[in-house]
Amino acid sequence: MHYKYIFVILTYKSICDLPDCVGSIRANVENSRIIIVNSRYDEETAAAFREYADTNGCDFLDVPNRGYGYGNNRGIEYAKQNYSFEWLIISNPDVVIRCFEENCLDMNRGKVIAPLTETLSGKAQNPYWFVKNPPAEWLIYKGYKLKNRFLLYSGIAANKVIRECALRVFLRSGADAIPVYAAHGSFCIYPYEVLARFDELFDEHMFLFSEEAYLAHLFEKNNIATMLTKGIKVLHKEDGSIGVAAIDGKSEAAKSVIYYYEKMVGKRHIK
Repeated sequence: MHYKYIFVILTYKSICDLPDCVGSIRANVENSRIIIVNSRYDEETAAAFREYADTNGCDFLDVPNRGYGYGNNRGIEYAKQNYSFEWLIISNPDVVIRCFEENCLDMNRGKVIAPLTETLSGKAQNPYWFVKNPPAEWLIYKGYKLKNRFLLYSGIAANKVIRECALRVFLRSGADAIPVYAAHGSFCIYPYEVLARFDELFDEHMFLFSEEAYLAHLFEKNNIATMLTKGIKVLHKEDGSIGVAAIDGKSEAAKSVIYYYEKMVGKRHIK
């Protein structure tokens, strides 16, 4: 069966945000199919997600809780095996679509698409990184590796200043879309042509955090462009990032940053 759009929504434990997310998809996106992937917490919550999926005409997968990448990979895998499609959208369950103009996708075939993403407080989340910034990325890596908050905050601040300034210019410009280096992971749109190039899009060694940075390196390596568009707008209820996570080397954020940097950037840059 063919759909223009497949949505993969990875859930965990709480079902409270899911109805708003699914409702906004149904209200704004025609010719779409929704796959709910549940990272299992317990039998009770799995049963609740399954019942919701069955009642609302969604596909349902119940998978072990092995992280963000693992769950989304299973959803993509299921979509490839069961449907033909043009675009696949990875969405958090706490995302609500406000505007979905299909022409902005039609004009950017073969490219990864990032929407304008706003939090409840009005903070813009996209793009994750506007441009590639090796010095800032090195500072973030070293901050986590050495458990040094000064280095970590310096790297984060450098990326934030560039992002905020460039985003302001873009929003005031007449351009409908602009290339960016990394898209925020709460809602991201992938063309089938991109997904077909990878057996698994996400690296399952990363349980949570920094998938955006990993994918940015992966896409650059494979000459895949990412576009930020004004034609698609979403609300992400989780208010911004979780902040700077623990840097004791045991946190998922620290482990993910160190892993992707050493894998994707290369040992030659690590001094």
